[in-house]
Amino acid sequence: MSERKLEISVRGLRKAFGDNKVLNGINFDLFDGEKVVVLGPSGSGKSTFLRCINRLEEPSEGEIFFEDTLIDDKNIQEMRMEIGMVFQHFNLINNLTVMENLTLAPVKLHKFSADEAEAKARKLLKHIGLVGKADAFPASLSGGQKQRVAIIRALMMEPKVLLFDEPTSALDPESIGDVLSLIHEVVEGGMTTMIVTHEMNFAREIASRVVFIDKGRIIEEGTPSQFFTHPKTPRVKEFLEKVL
Repeated sequence: MSERKLEISVRGLRKAFGDNKVLNGINFDLFDGEKVVVLGPSGSGKSTFLRCINRLEEPSEGEIFFEDTLIDDKNIQEMRMEIGMVFQHFNLINNLTVMENLTLAPVKLHKFSADEAEAKARKLLKHIGLVGKADAFPASLSGGQKQRVAIIRALMMEPKVLLFDEPTSALDPESIGDVLSLIHEVVEGGMTTMIVTHEMNFAREIASRVVFIDKGRIIEEGTPSQFFTHPKTPRVKEFLEKVL
């Protein structure tokens, strides 16, 4: 059996906002092909954890490596081409069309020519049934449509790892299913992923590993079967009793 390839390694990660200590010493490894779902109560540090990995938040302490390379100020743009992110509130650029949102970064960062990027974007839009929205502006889209566009925008860069920060929490119930279906498709395609979510059934179905964070620390992790059926810690048992 070949050794698993380490994609992301986090060592001694701490993050504080003034006196508020959000992350309190996280050590974590993400391997190629894993689908890690990050669970925990609101305010536990889940989203901050993801944002530190992509250096959208600057860690107070600790180191984060991508494929043995320390992520720092010198290589952060290069690293973000490899570590994509999908946000809770879409983060589309409102004064650009859908097509312009999709092609801006790949062309600017010389991933593709303008023609190549547009062809790829049209193919992805067609796949999700939104090719007719290519020239529309984000304000004309529903929340579910915005989030699906945001997901394929991340895929446009062909990242090796994709981070999802509560991708359905800002959506109406009718839109959630469409977005989860697209995420499921991305994950089943082999993308290495980390997903912060409150969708417990989705987490149970899609994860290869579940990580539970509380008060800025990882206090339990395991397979979905272990985590949901035989939790090891009283804190996780208490959490599951409230959310299931």
